[in-house]
Amino acid sequence: MINQFKQIPTKRIGACALILFHFSLSAQINCDNDTTFLIPLVDLQTGYYSGYQGGLYPGGVNVMPLAHADSGIAIAGSILPINNDGEEDTVYGKLAMVALGTLDAGKIFNKFVTDFNDAGYSDSCFKIVNACFDYYGLEDMISPSADDLYWGEVNDKLQNAGAKKKQVQIVWLMATSFDDTTIALPMYIDTMKKVYTDVIRKLKEQFFNLKLVYISGLHYGGYTVADADHYKALAEPAPYYNDIAIKSVIEAQITGDSSLNYWEEDADTPWIAWGPNVWADGRNARVYDGLRWMCPGDFDTEDNGYTLDGTGQQKIADDLFEFFTTEPTALPWIFGLGYGCLPDTSSGVDSLFVPAGEIVWISPNPAKGVVKFTINLTTNGKADVAVYNLTGEKIKDGSFFKIEPGREFTIKLNEEARGMYILSVLVDGRVYNVPFYLDT
Repeated sequence: MINQFKQIPTKRIGACALILFHFSLSAQINCDNDTTFLIPLVDLQTGYYSGYQGGLYPGGVNVMPLAHADSGIAIAGSILPINNDGEEDTVYGKLAMVALGTLDAGKIFNKFVTDFNDAGYSDSCFKIVNACFDYYGLEDMISPSADDLYWGEVNDKLQNAGAKKKQVQIVWLMATSFDDTTIALPMYIDTMKKVYTDVIRKLKEQFFNLKLVYISGLHYGGYTVADADHYKALAEPAPYYNDIAIKSVIEAQITGDSSLNYWEEDADTPWIAWGPNVWADGRNARVYDGLRWMCPGDFDTEDNGYTLDGTGQQKIADDLFEFFTTEPTALPWIFGLGYGCLPDTSSGVDSLFVPAGEIVWISPNPAKGVVKFTINLTTNGKADVAVYNLTGEKIKDGSFFKIEPGREFTIKLNEEARGMYILSVLVDGRVYNVPFYLDT
């Protein structure tokens, strides 16, 4: 597997110090710190902690307000693939989703991507990019040097994945600030709310076409050892307070905070909402869903007491999978956009294998999940394409450009029933109808 994470900067810790640091942590992890007696926001709901109401959304509820959800669904439904020039393009465009966060978030996201691909949901039009790094916090995303350092590395990750910043329309964010270590209320909540707001605005600045951002908080930090790097930001109650800060910034957008405006043309921020919420009080299972964090069991006992092992990472990866494959604002795009999304060069279909005289040729036929076809004309115009079932109902349509013999186009039909269909192509003022069998 390709390493998704950068090496630890030598300015922060040397190799010898790292060895000693690791040795000291191994001897100090205390799995007895398995509860804070704090109530997770998802269980607290209409109750209060130090003046802050529970629940993930305003009013002490865990369900997104209908108006905000409707806005998110409308935005999601408007997403189209974007080409390298930043233009909407249903033939050569791509949609990119990026994960941003620290080392734990990156390992979790890798497991999610593996599960997503293993489920058969990968799509040529949809690029999922892990741009998480060790030792980077929220403060690094908005520092004066961020454009050259942090965002330069994010851009490298995108390029290595064959995507561009202009193609990023979705972000999953799981991070905290390592610089803000005054863990007292209300100062910490107010400070972190501003940090998250600045980061969200920065995301829109970096990803001009960004539409949707899903934010997850931290997992339980009660096992973190006292001499761990960034101890104050990772140990309790900071992760618990961090959830309150995330709620406050999402609530600010929902209630119309102008600094988080997404609803006007040329808005400065994307639409934001909770991603999976993963804080539970150590060994105490949440009423909401039974989630709990066990030590040993979920944590790497040879590390700093905060880092998850494979079992713990998989818990959040499973939550991510469940979230993104069921969340109404994700359903319009998570399984792909139904367009061909070809590379800028020809896919290499050999027109010699197309029977002479056939203008529109489908191969293979029967098709399996995706219908692939060529339009054996050379024209400067576009081809308007539709797929009909045998009752005459149009089930898919789109437009294709750069028409030339041998260039393959694709239409995704993996959600349609097995049976006969008609591919209808309007090009140069003439309609070509070709029957095909879809074998799912």
